[in-house]
Amino acid sequence: MKKLEVFFDYNCPYCLKGHEQLLEILPEYPGLDVIWHPCEISVFKKEQGKETDMCQQAMFFAVENRVDLWKFHKRVYDLIFTEKANTKDIDVLANALKDLLNADALRQALKSGKYVKNVTDANNYAFNVTGVHVVPTYRADDGVLQDRQEFYKMGPTDTGYGGKK
Repeated sequence: MKKLEVFFDYNCPYCLKGHEQLLEILPEYPGLDVIWHPCEISVFKKEQGKETDMCQQAMFFAVENRVDLWKFHKRVYDLIFTEKANTKDIDVLANALKDLLNADALRQALKSGKYVKNVTDANNYAFNVTGVHVVPTYRADDGVLQDRQEFYKMGPTDTGYGGKK
């Protein structure tokens, strides 16, 4: 089974576009195992004062609770880019996701900081282990996909703007 790792930031409009393109071509790759790696590109760019992204923490909650991640991602992107919702507000985020998951349980998990370490570990994996320095980045079978044509072919490369082999 082929594996595709997707490194993304919910606050990145290019990641939204990449998500939409991935949805379009996914039917051409039955059995593809998609592994999601949320990462905060602003952390890599060393912006000061940025909180750990609540949407990314919520994604780890969704994974743990077996929520359909395709629906989850779409909803979060809609919240950020269409509705312009304040996703840093735990109540706003939990209420907006209540049709997909248990909003009260999510609210409690986010208030307790249960998934902060998951986000920190995901950032470390993206930026320090794989060498990602731009999002979205796609890796197939542990190689970096340099551009959209390679994405269509699902073939890894040794070079590219997204990381290292």
